[in-house]
Amino acid sequence: MSQQNSYPIRCPKCGHEQTVSLYDAINVKESPELRAELMANKLNGITCAACGFGFRVDKNLVYSDPDRKLLVFWVPTDESDYARGEEQFVDLLGELSELLPDDLHAPSVHLVFNRVELIERIFLVEAGLDERLVEYIKYTLYSRNAARLDPAKKILLFNATDSTPEHLCFVVQDAATRKFEAMLQYERAAYTALAETFSGEEKSADLLELFPGPHISARALLLREQQESETPEPPAAPGS
Repeated sequence: MSQQNSYPIRCPKCGHEQTVSLYDAINVKESPELRAELMANKLNGITCAACGFGFRVDKNLVYSDPDRKLLVFWVPTDESDYARGEEQFVDLLGELSELLPDDLHAPSVHLVFNRVELIERIFLVEAGLDERLVEYIKYTLYSRNAARLDPAKKILLFNATDSTPEHLCFVVQDAATRKFEAMLQYERAAYTALAETFSGEEKSADLLELFPGPHISARALLLREQQESETPEPPAAPGS
């Protein structure tokens, strides 16, 4: 079920503090209007009682769609601090496990670090796509277009609206300005072929090894690889 709690919130414009009710979890089967609010960027929206300024509060949120067996945990986290977000996620899974009967295990939970990732993951699952396969496609697009798609500067996002039965669409977003700059297409037939390639146990394990989770992101993986390649090796010990 959807859950709300009260929080003290300070207006970013005038500094007025008020207590507001914010969602900690939403169940879109029981409350489909909350999905609409999320998509319209209105979920956990606040209007300051003092100055009338409207703003959105980004906080930890659990998104649940039981019909699609989708459970997403959103931990608003800066790119430089993903490790902390993953620690919070592990703590949540521990809490979930304690609440479940002994003969049941915690459900599979997706982890995202920003609202855009949350929306994208919802659209992916609703479109019947595998998130790891889609991130593998992104990884390939980044790698084959390194000159134009530097993951430090560009973000690739699945575009459900413009995808067709023939093509999956991806938009290129500038990481600094958040402006959309271009659109890329990927043949659905190629996606289907990838799905068949990774359907075997060995190949499926390869995909899982590339994107073990809990945060499944081609861009985050490439940024880590870049950072590791730029980190100088420590000097060899004397006599070695």
